[in-house]
Amino acid sequence: MRRFPLPAALLATVLSACTPTAALMTYPPTVKPSPGQSDVVTGGIAFSSGGLGSAVTYGPWRVKGAGVHLTYAGDGAWTGTWSGGPIRLQSSQGKLEGPGTRLRIEQRDGILAIQGQLGGRGVDATVSRKRFMARLDPAGCTIDLASAGDGTLTGPIGCPGSPGKGASAATGTLTLQGEAYLVPEVLLPQFVIALLACLP
Repeated sequence: MRRFPLPAALLATVLSACTPTAALMTYPPTVKPSPGQSDVVTGGIAFSSGGLGSAVTYGPWRVKGAGVHLTYAGDGAWTGTWSGGPIRLQSSQGKLEGPGTRLRIEQRDGILAIQGQLGGRGVDATVSRKRFMARLDPAGCTIDLASAGDGTLTGPIGCPGSPGKGASAATGTLTLQGEAYLVPEVLLPQFVIALLACLP
């Protein structure tokens, strides 16, 4: 079978479709919300496994729940508390950074990819409406959830164990609510903060 070279323009188009793109942040229209608008919720994420669960909601100006409460401070900054301590995160195209945090956020082929460090903890995750896959360090736990319909993804969670502690396995469920179901076309970095705050 003869093979014909692709025209340069067509080849460039094909390659560009496969190339990850730094995700654009979607900042609120104003730094301060109008009266009554500060608690507007457009999406939510819930995660449960082994009888335990957490949930976070978000909107243009706020991310709240599961030990996290951040509000927009202007110029791409989000401030508030996370896991009981104060935090300030700075977002820009394809990036979310702060103390011990340096995340790269990219979009490709209908998937949102999140890689880097969150509070000194390694994160490598991809999420779409059909699947959520993640590896969380230093424990090395892996999550692989597939769509069960209606914004619900479910599947196995496994941790390799450590000296004196055996490996563990469980079933996890991730629920994408409201605007979150439109991932990767979601509010950023709000969606990413909400997702990571839910994980074990």
